[in-house]
Amino acid sequence: MALRILVIDDSPISRELVRAGLTDAGFDPVVVEDLAGLYQALETGPFNGCVVDLEMPEAFGDDVVEFLREKRGVKAPIILYSDFDPVQLEIRARAAKADAWINKSEGIGRLLEVMKGLIEKATRPPDRRRVMIVDDSEMTAKLIEAELGAKNFEVVLADSVDKATRLILKKQTRPELILLDVNMPNVDGASFCRFIKGNSLFKGIKVILCSGMDPDRLKQVAGECGADGFVPKDSFLSKWVLSQIQEQEQAAKSKP
Repeated sequence: MALRILVIDDSPISRELVRAGLTDAGFDPVVVEDLAGLYQALETGPFNGCVVDLEMPEAFGDDVVEFLREKRGVKAPIILYSDFDPVQLEIRARAAKADAWINKSEGIGRLLEVMKGLIEKATRPPDRRRVMIVDDSEMTAKLIEAELGAKNFEVVLADSVDKATRLILKKQTRPELILLDVNMPNVDGASFCRFIKGNSLFKGIKVILCSGMDPDRLKQVAGECGADGFVPKDSFLSKWVLSQIQEQEQAAKSKP
């Protein structure tokens, strides 16, 4: 089904040019010339994008943009489209929180290019947040990985501080968050946390200590090494055990 684009413009020539361009590009344009037409169009269903002329006799386009956003809750991309002075057009579009502004002199091709880009951005799935699990216990790492993966996180595993260091040095594998075991061989988790927090290159990385040690002691270690927080491993493992029990119970109920 073609994407629906609402066009509001009082100029007959401009309306037809935009209608033809959108149609040729595979969109389904709904074109209106005034506020009465706008109200009627809004009752026909949601739109995937809007093109609003700035200078119209009944209302300025930036007011229409604010109406669509605040009163009608339109989330689709809105382009303010006019032959108005480019500088003033930008100022008014930003104030009205339009997604883009285009001077009509730039042509229909530019309008289509921007609209396609905005719709693609609006419909693109959100980027998966990357979490690194640093733990020398493969079983524990895999259990935590399964839980985080089910919540749409991208998970990177490192079974040693050396491997974790190599991974965070590369931008393409650098995580936003590290779940860090305290009791690691060679270099312990607290020391690795201090290394991360003391290096400006890694200032955007959050570090959460994840350990089976006594919670009070874990809290103390987290504070001493500058970690952003701590979580007992039991909180992950108990959830996994509970999920397995629930799956078994559900399977038993489904048996004839």
